[in-house]
Amino acid sequence: MLTASDDRTARVWDLATGKPTDIVLTGHTGRVLQARYSHDGQRILTVSGDKTARLWDATTGAELKEFRGHQWAVLSGAFSPDGQQIVTGSEDHTAKVWDVASGKELVTLPGHTASIASVAFSTDGRRILTGSQDNSVKLWDAATGKELLTLAGHNQEVTSVTFSPNGRDALTAGRDGVAIEWFTTDWNAAPIARSPD
Repeated sequence: MLTASDDRTARVWDLATGKPTDIVLTGHTGRVLQARYSHDGQRILTVSGDKTARLWDATTGAELKEFRGHQWAVLSGAFSPDGQQIVTGSEDHTAKVWDVASGKELVTLPGHTASIASVAFSTDGRRILTGSQDNSVKLWDAATGKELLTLAGHNQEVTSVTFSPNGRDALTAGRDGVAIEWFTTDWNAAPIARSPD
């Protein structure tokens, strides 16, 4: 299990014993706001209030790369399905796509009017969803950074966005207590609103 903490670290835990392992990811100078494994489990991505995202070796805990370019805290991050890119969302109202190998910023996704709380790649890696405190969800072309459409359905901050494993649906959730399923095969179709209970 992987956890992120206000103590500026992320930590790996042994699920069998419930005890921490020797892998402690140390280097951020602000709160670690999210930590997640790559799809192959070999790397870890962390994002922080120190305006950076960092890449780590999941086996040794060694820091591999720092991604620096956001103006404010980085709130969310996600790997592309092939692990070659990451996307980060920030309090600076932008998301950024990065090349993992070089650490280079590939494209900036502007357009939200508030912090971006959640990001996700589509299962084919060609699209990105961003969820924001401006109550909206935006769909982007991952290669060009072009905004494709805005999904309006929440009336409070959008806290979570994700694609289904088969790529046919997207799911968003917000502080309005509502989860919305969107059909990616027809973005003009009306969403299905589902309450938490």
